[in-house]
Amino acid sequence: MDQPPQQPPQPQPWGGQPWGRQPQTPPAEPVPERPWGEAARPREPWGYRPPPSGKGSRPPGRPPPWYRHPVGMLLIGAAVVIVLAVIVPAVTGGGSEPAPTVTTGAFGSPGTTAPPAGGTTTSAGQPLSAAEQLRQAIQDELGQAGEVTSVTAPTGGPITVTWEIQRAGSSGLTRNNARFGVMRIMRAIQESQLVAGGAPTVRLVGRYQLGGSADPVTVVRLRFDPSTVEQGNFDDRDYLKAFDLADAAVIHPPFRG
Repeated sequence: MDQPPQQPPQPQPWGGQPWGRQPQTPPAEPVPERPWGEAARPREPWGYRPPPSGKGSRPPGRPPPWYRHPVGMLLIGAAVVIVLAVIVPAVTGGGSEPAPTVTTGAFGSPGTTAPPAGGTTTSAGQPLSAAEQLRQAIQDELGQAGEVTSVTAPTGGPITVTWEIQRAGSSGLTRNNARFGVMRIMRAIQESQLVAGGAPTVRLVGRYQLGGSADPVTVVRLRFDPSTVEQGNFDDRDYLKAFDLADAAVIHPPFRG
C-alpha cells in the first residue's frame, strides 16, 4: 500500500520555532528583599569578577606603582650600577704595598741624560759646568717625583745630589716617591759622562717637610761606592729596593718600612 508523500517543513516566522517545540524557560528566582535601612548595593560593571578572599585588587583605572613602570625600573638599575661602581673599588682596591705616585709608564720611557739642544750654554753664552749639566739630566729623569735643589761634582771628588721629595696622598706613597727618586737619580748618574772615566762615590740627600716643621729637613741620606755606581741595577720598577742598594744609609723613621 502506497504511503502518502511527506510534506516538506513549512517555514516558520523570523526566529520562530515550530509549535510545541518552544524551550522551557526556568522560572526566575525571586529577588530577595533588601532589609529595611540597608544601603542599596551598587551595580557592578559588566564582566567584573570579585577578588578572591584575603587579597585586594587594584581599583580599575589606577596606574601601577612607579617602581613597576619601565622608567622607574631603569632608574633603579642605574642607581645600583652607580653604587657598585663606588663601593666595589673602595672595598677591593689597595694592597699591602702602596704604589708610587709616578711610574715609568706615566712619564714615558726614561729620558736621555744628554742635555737638550741649546741647553749646553748659559744665558750669557758660557758653557755649562759638568755639575749643571748633570743637574739638568737628573731633573729630566726625576720628573714630578721630586725637585733637584743642588748638585756638586768636583773633579775626582764625590758627587753629591740634594733633592726635595714630592709629597703624595699618603705617607706610604710619599715613602715610595723617595725610593723612586733614588733609582732615577742613580740611573742618570750611571749614564752620565762623569762615570765614563771611572765612577766616583755618590752621596744622595733627600729632604722633606715633616709635619710641624717650618722648612724641609733631611730624611734620606745614602752613600753609593764606586763599584755600586758602576755595577748597580737601578731599574725604577724595583724601586722598593732603592735603600737596600746603598752601601750606607741613614733613613728618618717616617721613611722606613
